[in-house]
Amino acid sequence: MIKDANNDLIAYRAFLESIPLEDFRKELKDIKFVEQDLHPLLFPLASIFEYYWEKREYLPFELWYKNFIAQIEQNEKKKAKLSDLKELVRAHRKFYDDTVNNNLNGKFQMGFKARMYRTWVSVLTQLDFCYMFEYLCAKNKLALTIECNADLDASGIDAKVNEIGFQIAKISQRKEALKIGRKTKVIEVPYVVWDLNKIKEKIKNPRTKKRDVYQNMLDTFNKYYIQLKNGFVVFKESYINEIINNINDIDKLKSIIKRISLELAGKE
Repeated sequence: MIKDANNDLIAYRAFLESIPLEDFRKELKDIKFVEQDLHPLLFPLASIFEYYWEKREYLPFELWYKNFIAQIEQNEKKKAKLSDLKELVRAHRKFYDDTVNNNLNGKFQMGFKARMYRTWVSVLTQLDFCYMFEYLCAKNKLALTIECNADLDASGIDAKVNEIGFQIAKISQRKEALKIGRKTKVIEVPYVVWDLNKIKEKIKNPRTKKRDVYQNMLDTFNKYYIQLKNGFVVFKESYINEIINNINDIDKLKSIIKRISLELAGKE
């Protein structure tokens, strides 16, 4: 398909902002019945990348999930192996009393949906990095191509440019930010999942020790990220530009990521 990097980024960000994150948190956050390794037939990555990157069809979660289940049931190659899925359920009968093809309110189905949602949101975050990277390359007329697909993702690489692999490393607290950048095979790109209201409360609280640390964290967030109206956090141009401008110098790139990690930890 013909890509329009500018309009694609605008459309993708509008889609991200339309996701009712709070509703999904209330419905699915505490449902963790399906945490074991899944049967390969149940891996959703190929479907997610197909819709949201290859076709650029930004389906709401419920519609994507319905289509994904239909793909499992309708694909003849997979349909012939549905008995394998039932065996998976039987192996966990202590927790699941429903089968793959019925009892949609059973624990397996509920847990599976919750897990698919978490995977879905995670990949959407990775793709925001890719859409912004693609947009900035088009804007600056750079001959760089970013690659992302299910096979790369399964190997631990969220995106690839030339021979450099990237992994979006989610951090929920300042201590985690200090650990970013220790891997050598891929470049870890810090992505925060902070509760900004709690950070702001700590800054305002006169009893908080090292309030300057939390202020630095908040300032760094505003420097590198944007929080959409629904709470979804996306990458700023300034962040991805730092990566693009140093894409041909991996040592410099690692140094920049280390500096950003320290900033996110409130150290700089």
